[in-house]
Amino acid sequence: MFFERILLSVFCLGIEAFPWALAEEVEIRDVGADKGTNVTIPCGDLPPLPSPNVQWVHRGNKTHHEVLIDGSLLLTNISVDDAGLYECSKENETAYIDRVNLTVRTEPPPLVNVTVHASTILALILWNVAGDGGHPIIDFTAQYRSAAPVNGSLEPWRPISPNHISPNSRQIDVYHLDTNASYWFRVWATNVLGPGPPVEVLATTLYSDQEAELYKHFFEGAESFDTRTWVAAVCVVMGTLVVLAAGTCAVLCREWRRNDYMEEQDVMELVPNIILNPGFMEMDPIRPREPVASSIIRSTECPGPGKPRRV
Repeated sequence: MFFERILLSVFCLGIEAFPWALAEEVEIRDVGADKGTNVTIPCGDLPPLPSPNVQWVHRGNKTHHEVLIDGSLLLTNISVDDAGLYECSKENETAYIDRVNLTVRTEPPPLVNVTVHASTILALILWNVAGDGGHPIIDFTAQYRSAAPVNGSLEPWRPISPNHISPNSRQIDVYHLDTNASYWFRVWATNVLGPGPPVEVLATTLYSDQEAELYKHFFEGAESFDTRTWVAAVCVVMGTLVVLAAGTCAVLCREWRRNDYMEEQDVMELVPNIILNPGFMEMDPIRPREPVASSIIRSTECPGPGKPRRV
């Protein structure tokens, strides 16, 4: 009889401890939803329970979301704060029927380790990714603008080409900047839910002393330069050009006179042959002088009727 009582007590204690064992053995289900959507979480695979007999706990506290008539939990317009572990159980019982871990997918989070390495007229923007928000990153976008106000306000943001940076990239170059000037740079990631928050970085380009160095070398020794030497060199060059021009003109004139003399000699030799032998031009087809001979005959004729003059 004594042993029966002991066995009965142990059996009752086992029944009371069984719900706690069930609570430990209930596996956590993962549920994902996009930010701003509505989610309905059923209370396990059991038959629907009346809502007054079901309680939901979020992160250890009773949730404020609506419990439907079948015991399911309705979350409307969810946000990041709604993410976490949800547990349902019967009213006034500690054993959980179902446990659900809700993940809220959002836009990409802010980029990390965003730095700008600026030189004289260009800058290099670098960044790293802390996450994608639950959806793959589609692209990155970077912009810049001058930090100096214009008419009391900052200028609009300027796009950096390309406008859609590859999701595998972690850097972008910015060209055509002014030297020794401050600029704001910002970059962000985008997925199917939209763009993430931009991260802004201020950087200043370097001062370029190339023009100053060129000016310095160009005018180096100007104080000790003798202008008389420069004038003498210019005179020598100009005199040489004048002599070359005069010589060229003389050669051209002499060649022109020589050509005129040779033409006159040819005409003087050709006229007697034409007068003495009227068929001279017909017998010598090789000499292409018919236009010249014809003009000479016409010029030697008398104004009136008569024969050609003797030369």
